[in-house]
Amino acid sequence: MNKKGQLLQALSGIVCLVAGAILALYPARRYEEHRYIVDAAACRMDLLMVSRADLLARPDTGSVVLLHGISANKIIMQYLARSFAELGLRVYVPDLPGHGRSPGPFSPDQAESCSASLLRGLAARGMIVPNRTIIAGHSMGAAIALRIAEKFRPAGVIAISPAPMIPEHGVIHENLLFHTLPILTPNTLVIVGQLEPEWIRGNGADLVSNSHDSSVKFEQVPRNTHVSMLFSPTVARDTQAWATRVLSIPDNAQLPSNANLAGCLLGIVGLLLIAGPFLREMVGGQPAPDVESATPVPKLRGALELLLWSVVAVHLLHYWRPLRIIHLFEGDYLASFFLIVGLGLILLHLKPACEGFRTRPVLLIGAAVAGLLLHFLATGWFEITATGAWLNVQRWERYPLFLLAVFLFLYGLELVAGPASSWRTRYPFWMSLVVLAWLSLAGAMVYLKSGEILLVLLSFYFALLFLLTGLGIQLVRRESGSPSAAALFGAILVAGFCLVLFPLS
Repeated sequence: MNKKGQLLQALSGIVCLVAGAILALYPARRYEEHRYIVDAAACRMDLLMVSRADLLARPDTGSVVLLHGISANKIIMQYLARSFAELGLRVYVPDLPGHGRSPGPFSPDQAESCSASLLRGLAARGMIVPNRTIIAGHSMGAAIALRIAEKFRPAGVIAISPAPMIPEHGVIHENLLFHTLPILTPNTLVIVGQLEPEWIRGNGADLVSNSHDSSVKFEQVPRNTHVSMLFSPTVARDTQAWATRVLSIPDNAQLPSNANLAGCLLGIVGLLLIAGPFLREMVGGQPAPDVESATPVPKLRGALELLLWSVVAVHLLHYWRPLRIIHLFEGDYLASFFLIVGLGLILLHLKPACEGFRTRPVLLIGAAVAGLLLHFLATGWFEITATGAWLNVQRWERYPLFLLAVFLFLYGLELVAGPASSWRTRYPFWMSLVVLAWLSLAGAMVYLKSGEILLVLLSFYFALLFLLTGLGIQLVRRESGSPSAAALFGAILVAGFCLVLFPLS
């Protein structure tokens, strides 16, 4: 692409970002948001209070405490929070321990204990009135809402897609966050999506069928997945109706705007448009010769090598996790997997691996700067539009080790994938190597009962990450001729994404 074409592409990306920001931020003027740092017992949590800007929300009118799921945060809950705020309610949305901006450590039991302490603390400060409060949650947060309601005795409970708590409908004991069933309190709504896995739908239905209270209801929402429940107008309207019935308040609220999601998607398009010209400027020019290997590794052999080391890694990790010191809930398992597989591939191709490090420092610096800037742009964009993604200090402390592990893995992939001779054949092969590695992780959960359920639950997001990051890696490799520069660029983005998702433990 010539310079003029690159300039037009970059300008188009900037236009998309500006339009996306307007779509995301304009509807937010309708709401007031106040952020608090709350110390509840031994728990310190980052808390957001959401209310309608033009309504006087009082504790005796009603409140909602809204709990997010595992690997989520308070910002991703904003559509549901604003739905409740439309009723004139105060909505309190915490980052649970180890999530978002709340410090760790996270464990399911710690999240439950801290949620109960938060409710007691809010009640003690007069910020909520228990019999005028609804506890709501999604996934893990829904399970916690059901579990703490018995002691708090709220006006009602709304459990959206609650995480299973017994090994039924295909879920095994090792993959459960909690292992006992709660007693459902009156005015409890359990709501699931039609397109969710059976182990979510079936266990949710069983919760209600085991209750003999006529005020406990179960609902299945058509055409919704586990994540889309958070942004579904149908779910929002049903939860509004439940809140108005339980709290005896007028049911005349409208639904909040979902324009921030459109803005988020538009901004992602903008970032992708900007990334191409930006990377060419940072690592382009006169590429170094692609000296990693004069003779490319045959594709079948490379795939078998990757599969072999992936199988070795998951078996080793069944007994020993070298990067446990990272202290990320299930993230230390993934980092250890990256480390073992990457080192294995490098040892198999030691000579080309050493040659691949003979790269001009300016290329490595350019790749590193490009990766960091794109990381900050992407996480900043998600932070203001859709979900909390900005890394706090505790997450940055874990970044160097995770970066090293991902770099070794991606460098091993670069050695196996060979020189960037043809994008059309190299990129699909590179992605197939990633898929083989991920299938090994999934196989470990099923056959070795590793219990690393997050790696499977988040498969869709990791697929998007590697699809998009892989495009950038191929571009850096083609423009620079350096496998180490390409791996460094990708590692910065992948490590940053992982540190957004995995809770601090």
